[in-house]
Amino acid sequence: MTVAKTTTKTRSRATTKGRLALDIHRRVLPNGLTLLATRNRAAPTIAIRCQLEVGRLNEPRERAGIASMLGDCLDEGTEKHTGDELAEIVEGLGGSLRCGSSGAMVRFAAEDAKAAIDILAEVVRTPTFPSVEVRRAKSLALADIAADDDNPSTVAFKRYRELCYGDHPFSRDAKGTRETIDTLTSANLRAFHKKWFTPDNARIAAVGDLDPEAMLDLLSRAFSSWKGKAPVVESFDMPANPPAPLHQHIRFDREQAHVYLGHLGVTRLDDDYYKLVVMDHILGSGPGFTSRITRKLRDEQGLCYSVFAGISGSADRERGLFTAYIGTSPGKEAVAIEGFLQEMRAIRETLPTETEIADVKAYLTGSFVWALERNSNLAAFLLRSERFGLGDDFVARYPDLIESVTRQDVRDAAERHLDPDHYYLVTLGRAESDSPKTSGSRKRTTKSKASKPKATPKKKKAKKR
Repeated sequence: MTVAKTTTKTRSRATTKGRLALDIHRRVLPNGLTLLATRNRAAPTIAIRCQLEVGRLNEPRERAGIASMLGDCLDEGTEKHTGDELAEIVEGLGGSLRCGSSGAMVRFAAEDAKAAIDILAEVVRTPTFPSVEVRRAKSLALADIAADDDNPSTVAFKRYRELCYGDHPFSRDAKGTRETIDTLTSANLRAFHKKWFTPDNARIAAVGDLDPEAMLDLLSRAFSSWKGKAPVVESFDMPANPPAPLHQHIRFDREQAHVYLGHLGVTRLDDDYYKLVVMDHILGSGPGFTSRITRKLRDEQGLCYSVFAGISGSADRERGLFTAYIGTSPGKEAVAIEGFLQEMRAIRETLPTETEIADVKAYLTGSFVWALERNSNLAAFLLRSERFGLGDDFVARYPDLIESVTRQDVRDAAERHLDPDHYYLVTLGRAESDSPKTSGSRKRTTKSKASKPKATPKKKKAKKR
């Protein structure tokens, strides 16, 4: 067997205040698959994630939801085992298996590493998508879509996302529609899997009580014979933000009103990303009662319990969204909307206080190491770092990237990326909602087609523990 040379970064796992260093071992196989491994001896367990670039960008419009459906069916049968047999193997070893549209993850005792890798390789490389399981998954998906159609917050967000993204694939629901799900077949799933589940479109990270080089050897043996090359993903233009605020109201028979306000955001590699992370926590994403929007709309004005605003969380290879959301009492929407716009303008026009920025930095750097204590979280972090080319030392550099953000940086980034004059606004509730009186603004009212969700088909015995 031929494998590429392994590159090892010799870094200890010792931590200082808010800092963590890792010894990351990497191997790139001749088929294009990237393997990563690092040791964490906090518990005698391992977590291995396989991540693929698969989602709405890969789906034809007429097959919307096929990626999600594929993820639901990955562990329902392989060339070697039925879905029930896989479940018995996993449960017998006290492990867990989770699958989705972008791959799979296994968590096992460290001594069962070989079995864990074999199962991961099976579900990623050789799923069979049995017709009976696909029919069951379709039934569950249709019930889920019906439930979403009766969920007021989800209905409002779907309309908001459609406005923001226009004809871009991100305007579509990852679950698909009744019409597209109805047409999916086992043959469709097999063809989609063959096209996109390829080694050059994947990366794997293993974390836990393991020897990194030995783990890379095991992974190499399991995945080196994987063949295929994914086609180039079609590129799609992002729409422009509206020339003036655009408001759509959805009539929906519920006690609570829902408001989504926002516009297109940034990519993960935007130069202002870390400044916007800090800004988000000051504006509307901070923990507890610390952010401005939470403090003003929830604590001072008593408009709601659920409220948030942020731009960095949805940043990806494509532009995410700046979104402000509130669930409030009917008749309070206009006050909440004006509160959002006032706080957007304020953070664009004035510097945050020394206390605000110090508190946010302390929270972000302090919670960072804690969030990576679990093997599964650290594996996901390694894959994200690899995906965006952030470097093996990113885990050590992150605190410095946050600490380097100044008060002026926050104001300047907010001015560049928040636009209180050009946004989409979706309100949902029984009565029509007023929008701020802005020159050139447009408004339209529609009626929801919501229906009561159908009874959810009974699921088989769970395979994931």
